[in-house]
Amino acid sequence: MDFDIKIKGKIYNIRIFEKGSDKVSVKVGERSFDFDKVKKETGKNKNVSEFAKQQKVQLKKELKAAIAGEVSEVYVKDGDNIKAGQKILTLLAMKMENEIFSETDGKIKKVLIRPNKTVREGEILVIFE
Repeated sequence: MDFDIKIKGKIYNIRIFEKGSDKVSVKVGERSFDFDKVKKETGKNKNVSEFAKQQKVQLKKELKAAIAGEVSEVYVKDGDNIKAGQKILTLLAMKMENEIFSETDGKIKKVLIRPNKTVREGEILVIFE
């Protein structure tokens, strides 16, 4: 993700990128800062879908675009099993790369988008089983 911010009248370029599966690097101007990723706990170490089922929460069956933009990458395909926190796609919107992650464990029923496709806010991107 790459963008500019303005602080006290001065413009700084900010770049955020993953360094492996457990590190993130943030570059502000010419300075870099590395951070460890923190995994979100999901209900006493249970996976999200099991926890949701026990709590009688209805799992989402569709992933919709929260904002209009252009799909730059799709990381899943029809029939893939996915885990909570797994990256599904990257959506470019307002000059920012928005990485979209799965909220639950599950299976992809149908991927309705492809890279370089423009999507509208609310458009269904992926259907889950």
